[in-house]
Amino acid sequence: MASIPAWIYVVLVVSIGCSSAAQIFQKLAAQDLATHVGSPLRLLLKRNILLSIFFLGTGLLLWLVVLGRLELSIAYPMLSMGYVVVMLAARQLFHETIPPRRWLGTAFIMAGISLLVGGVV
Repeated sequence: MASIPAWIYVVLVVSIGCSSAAQIFQKLAAQDLATHVGSPLRLLLKRNILLSIFFLGTGLLLWLVVLGRLELSIAYPMLSMGYVVVMLAARQLFHETIPPRRWLGTAFIMAGISLLVGGVV
């Protein structure tokens, strides 16, 4: 495998961050939906939906850059970092309870990513 520039890993992390942000804004949009009155078009123009679409689109474009430079078998498993980010954000922003079993699963995800990156960088 050819040498991979360090900036591609930065783009990968930003892509994961964008996808994670999109999930948070989708959750907020779902909460907006519960209290929305008015036309469906007005709902589509709400801030949380627009931000979700923006972050999804940005994450997609950055992901395409990553896939152009990094093997899919390396890049795709790293997307699991998004699970960790979203879980931590859900705990902080939505006061969700994270049971010990989920914390253990998260530790396994991070260990797997460490093994994966350790053989690449």
